Amino acid sequence: MNFYVTFFTNMSILITCAYLFNLLYKNLFQQVPTIVKNSVMIVIFIFCGWLAMKFGVQLKDGAVLDLRVVPIIFASLMFRNPWHVFLIGLGIAATRYCVNGVTLNALTGSINIAILGLAASGLVILYERKKTWNYRLKATISLLTINIVQVLGIATFGALSRDIYLKQIMPYTLPLSLLLGAFFLFIIYDFYKEQQRAEELRNKNVILMQQTNELKEAHKELEDRAVQILKSSKYKSEFISNMSHELRTPLNSIILLSELIRENEADKDQSENLEYAEIIHTSSLELLRIINDILDLSKVEAGKMELVWGEVSIEDIKQLLYHQLAPMAVNKGLSFEIIVDEAVPPLLVSDGQRLSQILRNLIGNAVKFTDRGSVTLHVSMEPEAGFVAFAVRDTGIGIDENNQQLIFDTFLQEDSTINRKYEGTGLGLSIGQQFAKLLGGTLTLRSTKGVGSEFKLILPLNPPGDTL
Repeated sequence: MNFYVTFFTNMSILITCAYLFNLLYKNLFQQVPTIVKNSVMIVIFIFCGWLAMKFGVQLKDGAVLDLRVVPIIFASLMFRNPWHVFLIGLGIAATRYCVNGVTLNALTGSINIAILGLAASGLVILYERKKTWNYRLKATISLLTINIVQVLGIATFGALSRDIYLKQIMPYTLPLSLLLGAFFLFIIYDFYKEQQRAEELRNKNVILMQQTNELKEAHKELEDRAVQILKSSKYKSEFISNMSHELRTPLNSIILLSELIRENEADKDQSENLEYAEIIHTSSLELLRIINDILDLSKVEAGKMELVWGEVSIEDIKQLLYHQLAPMAVNKGLSFEIIVDEAVPPLLVSDGQRLSQILRNLIGNAVKFTDRGSVTLHVSMEPEAGFVAFAVRDTGIGIDENNQQLIFDTFLQEDSTINRKYEGTGLGLSIGQQFAKLLGGTLTLRSTKGVGSEFKLILPLNPPGDTL
């Protein structure tokens, strides 16, 4: 009867210790460093083992029977480091001498407990390799293994007579130890799950911190690259701007010299020099136009484009464009017309040079990509009050729907192959779209492949408020 009272007393003490430990773990241990937490847990487990022996059954010959195995079993489930579990076993073994002094029974008991700690350490190593095993399976293995090792240890070199222990004591203590140990492990399952959730949360926090650091490094790297790209873009724009000026100087000299040759050779019939001068002059003007486009693009990208706002005459724009572009259309056998609706006011406030440049590029492209039919510039008022529309329509090759946005990109055309039929740098539309934005308007396209295209430039009659 004394066995039952002792084991139930042991269990009550251990349950109380586990409950108090659970409260401390939830409220205090979560905030302390891992080394401190592990150290305190080891001391508590050793203390629980000492309590189990302190209130165990004291036999006449000095032997003590108790639930000292329970802290060791639980340690095999709680700890991930086998050395911590082995240290708990050694600690409980050392406290065996505090129960009834240094005796032969205390010596054999401490050796037996140390062996239990060693066995529990082996179980920890096994569980670390079998991470997929659940708590129920690991608890069953620990419960059976530790209790069986204890029985074998007492029977092998215990202070008790082997026959007395195996026949009179073990049949009672082993089943009771297994039953109460299983009951205790069931009770502490919630604590185990809490510890497991804390471990998972800690691992997730570590992973999150690593990902955060990686994101910070990636963000810093992106910022550094963005700075480098901005510097490269600035250097590129400055280089293009400087080179454009450098190229324009000798080019203007070529144009002037070719103009002088033309004037000197104009009175000579069928002069080859006159023909060469015409070619040089025409090619130089085209090259100058390309350089001017590149210079304009670099200024826009660098944010250094300056607009000259003033009153622009619609009639002047009409006459200028007709004078410059009608000969091109006539040479290709095209019908060219500029139509201005009566509702359009005679004047608008804008940058006349940039407006003319946009329309000249649009009409020039329309003539270039139209082999037969007509090219028309239609100036009208938009339904939205205060806006005028310049629509350039042609009956040319048209643009495929998938490439309609592509043609507004710098240096790109619908056909960018070397052997393309129509030459050009691909800068005109890109510059036109940038200028349209600077003038407070938009440049849009509507086209059907093989039928024709319509580019519509919509501008306000008065400039944006921030330019005034």
